[in-house]
Amino acid sequence: MLELPKPSENALVPDLTALLDVLFIVLVFLLLSVAVQVNVMEVSLPDAGDNGSAVLEQTPVVLSLMYHDNHVSYALNDQPFSTQETLMQAVKHIEYVSPVFIAVDKHVPSEALVQLLANLSQENRSIANILIERK
Repeated sequence: MLELPKPSENALVPDLTALLDVLFIVLVFLLLSVAVQVNVMEVSLPDAGDNGSAVLEQTPVVLSLMYHDNHVSYALNDQPFSTQETLMQAVKHIEYVSPVFIAVDKHVPSEALVQLLANLSQENRSIANILIERK
């Protein structure tokens, strides 16, 4: 019959199987993470002016939405309009190459902004920026 060797107090040999398992898991993780290719999108930024600000080639068109006495009022380059329909008639006469900025008072209901964006989309106008004043 086979006899197992008796454990002796002199031979303290640690079991290294758990360590080998961890090493193989780390090795597999490193091999898989190195093989991943990173997709990069190149972005061309405009040249900065003397003071570090970007130089605009065209003057922007600024559409303003203000909220006074539970009523939304509109303006196009500081020219006031009473309704969104009259504003959109004025927008139709603006060149398509001019960038459009929307300045919104923080109290304006989001419904008015969404309606304006929908009307501008129907006119095939792209919005450069939406400006919101923070206080």
